[in-house]
Amino acid sequence: MDYFVIAIIVLIFFFLGAAVIGLLKGGREGSDKMFKALRMRIILSVFLFVFLLFSNYIGWIEPNNFNLLPTQ
Repeated sequence: MDYFVIAIIVLIFFFLGAAVIGLLKGGREGSDKMFKALRMRIILSVFLFVFLLFSNYIGWIEPNNFNLLPTQ
């Protein structure tokens, strides 16, 4: 599961880079590539968020009880 989440994050960054290249390219073709890359990035981000919520609900992942307040 860790590798799956890492792979999705890498894909999100890949599509972000593809959008930047489309932005720098400019013109009609660059604009279309940028739009498609940003659309895919948003889809992957929402999918990752929903997947993590679902994984928590099913019990595949658990919170770690991290406390920011010092105890005495």
